[in-house]
Amino acid sequence: MDAGRVLRQAEAAAMDQIQLMFQRPDQLEKLDAIRKRADRKKAAVEAMLRTGVQSQLEGIRTAIGHLHNAAEDVKEIERCTGYIYEQVQSVPEMKAKMRELSKANATHSQYAAAMENLKHIFNIGDTIEKTHESITNGQLLHAHKNIMELENARDDLMYEVHKLKNEKREYDKNLLKSYFSDVEKLAQNLAKQLWYICSRALETVQGIDNGPQQLVSALRIVEREERIDQYYTDRLSASDNFMPPGRPRKWRAKVFEILAKNVTQRVEGNQLQDRSTNTNWLAVYLEVCRKVLVEDLRVVKSGLAPCFPPEYKIYDRYINMYHGAIAKRLREIASEDLIKAELVQLLGWVQSYGGAEILGNHRLGIQTAALLAEQPLLPKLTMEALYERYIEIVKTDFDNWLNKSLSTEKDDWYKHASPDQDNNNCYYTQLPSLLFGMSEDTVELTKQFSVEIIPRVIDVAVDEFLAFATRYKDAAMAYKMKHFENREHFQKFTATLIAVINNLDTCCEFTDRLEKHIRITMENAGNGEYDYDVGSPRSMASYGINRGELIQKIDQLKKKWKFAMQSVISGLLDEINEDIQKYLNNLMTRQWLMGSDDRDTICITIADYFEDYCHIRPHLRVTLIEELMYKVVGEYIIAINERRLTYSTYNERHLAAERLKEDSGKIEELFAEFLNRQGTPMMTAVLVAMADILSLRDKSLLQLETYAFVRKYPDVHVELLASLMQAREDMNAKEARAIAEDAVGNAKYYPKGDREMVKLFGMCKLEGRRTLPALEETMSNMFATIVMTTTRNAQA
Repeated sequence: MDAGRVLRQAEAAAMDQIQLMFQRPDQLEKLDAIRKRADRKKAAVEAMLRTGVQSQLEGIRTAIGHLHNAAEDVKEIERCTGYIYEQVQSVPEMKAKMRELSKANATHSQYAAAMENLKHIFNIGDTIEKTHESITNGQLLHAHKNIMELENARDDLMYEVHKLKNEKREYDKNLLKSYFSDVEKLAQNLAKQLWYICSRALETVQGIDNGPQQLVSALRIVEREERIDQYYTDRLSASDNFMPPGRPRKWRAKVFEILAKNVTQRVEGNQLQDRSTNTNWLAVYLEVCRKVLVEDLRVVKSGLAPCFPPEYKIYDRYINMYHGAIAKRLREIASEDLIKAELVQLLGWVQSYGGAEILGNHRLGIQTAALLAEQPLLPKLTMEALYERYIEIVKTDFDNWLNKSLSTEKDDWYKHASPDQDNNNCYYTQLPSLLFGMSEDTVELTKQFSVEIIPRVIDVAVDEFLAFATRYKDAAMAYKMKHFENREHFQKFTATLIAVINNLDTCCEFTDRLEKHIRITMENAGNGEYDYDVGSPRSMASYGINRGELIQKIDQLKKKWKFAMQSVISGLLDEINEDIQKYLNNLMTRQWLMGSDDRDTICITIADYFEDYCHIRPHLRVTLIEELMYKVVGEYIIAINERRLTYSTYNERHLAAERLKEDSGKIEELFAEFLNRQGTPMMTAVLVAMADILSLRDKSLLQLETYAFVRKYPDVHVELLASLMQAREDMNAKEARAIAEDAVGNAKYYPKGDREMVKLFGMCKLEGRRTLPALEETMSNMFATIVMTTTRNAQA
């Protein structure tokens, strides 16, 4: 059924194929070629089928041959197994027959062992005595040979007894052990000599006698004992557990133990001075450790290593022993309550441990990086604890030092001491050098053991300086208040404040340098350019220091220095203001109009103070003189705004205008000399412009003149301009106000004036307050910083 269906499907497929091949008449011409191609294809398929069938037949033939051979092998095995079984049946009978022979063989073996060791048994006394003499005379190899022979005799006899499984076995073994007890004592005496030689191995190889030969002999004996131990250990089994008395001795492990103990003693015994009596004990101890370590390892490499077997790897072992002993001792020292000097000495030594002076010495040839990476000298937690302890001590030292420096500075103030003068004749004290000298010294000290924590040190210094800047300013202000209680008391008040101002300016410069230093240090640290400790470079963030926050804190410190500096400058201004204020109050009054000498007195007083101000740093002196000029010129502005003087006639007004121009010229001449600005326009020109408004006779031109004034000084306010015009006898308040408002209203179309005129015109609105422009900016910045910090903390 299935075959018929397949045949029909094949015929249908063939018909479809023929139909496709002969769709056109011209294709019938290719019928012969198609028939030949089909015949070739059929022949190829038949050849493939014959080949497949042939290969299958060959495989079947081979398998049949293997099965035939396997059947024959099974028969042969069955025959041999039967023969073996027959032979085994006679073994129990043979065992019974050989029992007597086995007993005789065991007895013969015991007698043979006794006969072989008979001379050692009978001559044991003489051998022990000779061996003892050999040990005493240093003939260790000969002594060990005798001991080995005696122990061999004892062990052979005991082994024969051990094989006898009777009740008297243990008794006989103890009897033999007691008989040979002196041999064990000899071995112990020999061991003492060996341990003594090994404990003095370093000294032995440096001697001029036969020290190295003794060490080699001792090591040969140790290796003999190791081979004997190994022999008996390897022979142990479930049926044979015999082990001679005292074995395994493990003398090789004992040698290593003695060497390690000797290394520990050499490391711990180097502390030559007591901590309670010598503050430099740690430096001395570490230096001795350095010398001992380098010298001992050099001796081990050149003299000791050739004496030991190569498989001991004695040089590497000594390196690890010394490294472990030193690490253990340093951990003990680190756990103590160390002072700053001791911390620096310890951390510096740890930092240089892998360097060329200690472990990295070229003569030693040690791969220090791999050793320290695998076994750090001090654990990471211990190093961080030491760093934290160092930071705490630095913070305490800074606090004490700053308090002491401020106390010394204040004592000099109240002792009426004159400040020093530098090459530019500027007053100063040693305070900035002491403060920042300490920070630089601390940074340099920190560099000796870790560049990594320098930002932490600087952060601590900046925190302390921030608090100190406020205390320093408060102390200066308290000194000023004390001075104004009795101005005759402090004769060096002005010079002292000048020195304080210069000191604060120097602190600003030092802080700038500190900021540059921290930028460079932290950038290099971030790039991994420093090996901070014995391990690999680490990030600053791992020590909780953010570069941006630290720089921001340094900027805040600079602002604090500047704020303190401006406060002290204000103290100087308060002094001169107290001297000239009563004369300033007389400006633009009837007394002034009648020709009083108040202006001359003011100029003379300022000139007198300028002799002291010459000792201020030049850029600060300019700031101070400019503020004085604001003060003097501003008083004229205030007097005009308050209308201290009104005029009833044109002659009075003209006289006042001329007087105002004269004062302007004198004041400009005075301050131009102080500021070295001859020929440069100054703020006193505004007084001349106001005088022109006052001296104008024709009222009809007043509005034009006012417009010209506002165009020149667009920051003037209506009240001041109205007061100026209202002082004229020909103007009433309403007219003056209208002209002023009209002129100022058009000022919005004019370019804005400079900053000093804004300050000057604003003085008449301050109700008597006087602040420096720089001081106002500093206070504003500090307020913004405080607000920003408060906001950040609230968010955190």
